[in-house]
Amino acid sequence: MTTVEVNPAISVEEWQTYIQNHPEGTYYHLPQWQEVIKESLNHRPFYLFAKNSEGKLCGILPLFQIRSILTGKRLVSLPFSHTCGPVADSEDTIKVLIDKARSLSDELSCSYMEIRTIQPLSLGLEIDDHFHSHVLKLSEPKEMWQKTIDRRARQAVGKARRDGVMVNIHDSAEAFEVFHALNLQTKRRLGVPGHHREFFMAIHKHMKDYARLYLAELQNKFVAGALMLNFNGVAGYSYAASDSRYLKQCPNDLLAWQAIEDSWNAGFRSFDLGKTDPGNLGLSHFKEKWGAQPHKLHFHYYPRAPVLVSSNRSGMKYRLFTTVWRKVPLPLVKALSPTIFRQLD
Repeated sequence: MTTVEVNPAISVEEWQTYIQNHPEGTYYHLPQWQEVIKESLNHRPFYLFAKNSEGKLCGILPLFQIRSILTGKRLVSLPFSHTCGPVADSEDTIKVLIDKARSLSDELSCSYMEIRTIQPLSLGLEIDDHFHSHVLKLSEPKEMWQKTIDRRARQAVGKARRDGVMVNIHDSAEAFEVFHALNLQTKRRLGVPGHHREFFMAIHKHMKDYARLYLAELQNKFVAGALMLNFNGVAGYSYAASDSRYLKQCPNDLLAWQAIEDSWNAGFRSFDLGKTDPGNLGLSHFKEKWGAQPHKLHFHYYPRAPVLVSSNRSGMKYRLFTTVWRKVPLPLVKALSPTIFRQLD
């Protein structure tokens, strides 16, 4: 008989070993990522752990409760992830975990629950397939350069090198501060709130074994960055940012190619460029020119999918917000982003 407990006392070693050995385990499922979310966003965790009749761990479903003045009280697996559904030894255990999650959502009087997966769950949940991810199957870099990488990407990498852009890996707290500043600039340019400082500093603190930060430099100035989060054979191109004044020098392209090469050399065989809104054609084109293929993401809802401004990017409310946000002075963006950021996703 399978039993499910909410936030039980469980050793980090048992938890981490289970996720590391599960083919569908991601860094989002790790205990370290729970610490990132708790510490930087102050959301309340409700992690479901399933055990079999022998008391052995056989499934995990991470959930966080988010209290938001914008979207109400909800359970999410997981905020600021593009996929983090249940991982378990069997379909039956997944069903038990989902049933417990439904009950928990009702018990906490949540307006809805959201579970994000790569594969759809056939468990009576409402599904939204709006978003997709882009994944590149890695092979030997020389072969990819010749057969997989689009001519536009190759030309951009060549231009960045000719213009003197240099890419290096950094692991200091100061480097994460630099990346945070670039991220705020990028998000304002897109018209959306940026990840706040504590989020990236928590990643630096808790995810050292899995994080790799690249910064692109031109004339002694950091002009772009990319934060990789790598786990279980998958290299995740998780966060990218740049200074718009230097986009003509193509630093983002050189960053991406360096990360792709390094990921192959480090033994990774899949390169995940993360969630994409189909309406964001520029981002889709950037990812596809590296040979990354789109894959549907399945967002599951209980009792039903909410109507969110952020999910209708062509709507008037979303366009009005982004237009106004682009005009907000950067110091004010920095001050407001932490409060707004934790309400979202």
